[in-house]
Amino acid sequence: MKDLSYNFNLWFKRASLQAERYAMVLGFLLLTMLVITAQAVVYGSFQARGYINHLHQLEKDRNDMQVEWGQLLLEQSAWGSHSRVETTVVEQLQMSVPPAHNIILVGRP
Repeated sequence: MKDLSYNFNLWFKRASLQAERYAMVLGFLLLTMLVITAQAVVYGSFQARGYINHLHQLEKDRNDMQVEWGQLLLEQSAWGSHSRVETTVVEQLQMSVPPAHNIILVGRP
């Protein structure tokens, strides 16, 4: 009976040591996975902040371009106004409206 009890205790002791090894390996694996996922969260947050900063820069560029587009439209309307064209024609090209007796009306056939 002593031999059986001794063998039983030895077997339980081996099983207990093996279970402790498995528990340590499992704990190490879980800790490693925890560290890896924490690093992934940090990296994801870093990338998200970079994308948000880039988005804000693009929105600022868009707003600046819209302001410039409005200014260009105003400049275009100023350069193309009838009074400006008439002033340029009279001053630089020395053109004028012909007198009424020099105007010939042509009808359709």
